[in-house]
Amino acid sequence: MLRISVPIIALLLLAATACEKRPRLRPNPVETGITGGELIFEEDFAKGLDHWNVTSKHWKVVDGRLFTGDGPNQNKGVWLKGVSLPENVRIEFDATSVQGNKPQFEGDMKFEFGGDRPEHASGYIIIFGGWKNSINTIARHDEHGEGRLAVESTHKVTDGQTYHFKVIRLDGEVKWFLGESLVLSVKDREPARGGAFGFNDWDSRVYFDNLKIFAL
Repeated sequence: MLRISVPIIALLLLAATACEKRPRLRPNPVETGITGGELIFEEDFAKGLDHWNVTSKHWKVVDGRLFTGDGPNQNKGVWLKGVSLPENVRIEFDATSVQGNKPQFEGDMKFEFGGDRPEHASGYIIIFGGWKNSINTIARHDEHGEGRLAVESTHKVTDGQTYHFKVIRLDGEVKWFLGESLVLSVKDREPARGGAFGFNDWDSRVYFDNLKIFAL
């Protein structure tokens, strides 16, 4: 019969206890896409709109930031040229909505990505403060009705406040953060995997800046 000495038994018990008390490791941020990755494009609009296809006359650069302009764009956005988003990607930028020349504050920040072409509703549409600051949504192909994959209305856009957007598309899941706070997430059974990216707008007054795109 195998005999085990008392000191060895004590060591085995101590190791087992240590394993039981060891805290569960949190997921690696690189694996979840929150940080890390390879920076493949950045834009601060200091050199204008050379990297963009502009589809409405109102878009312009003001004080080093992309501005929707003072008239309605009606979903005629600005689309990134020469850079295709990788399938697993993190997009970060700053955005500030203002009342501007509107009779009331709209909120309504919008951008789109993941389409197979640079056109409105070709992929994902993310809207913060849409419909007069009443709805936030991740939509696919249609921001109305069944196209909304996730909706919430807790977060509201504040006039003049700058928000840091962080959106991750990783293995078919889309997550949208404002700062460090998760706003919405979607595990999409039919993910939009295309490479298009653009800022868009209906008729609000919004500034965009400090865009960074990371391959994950």
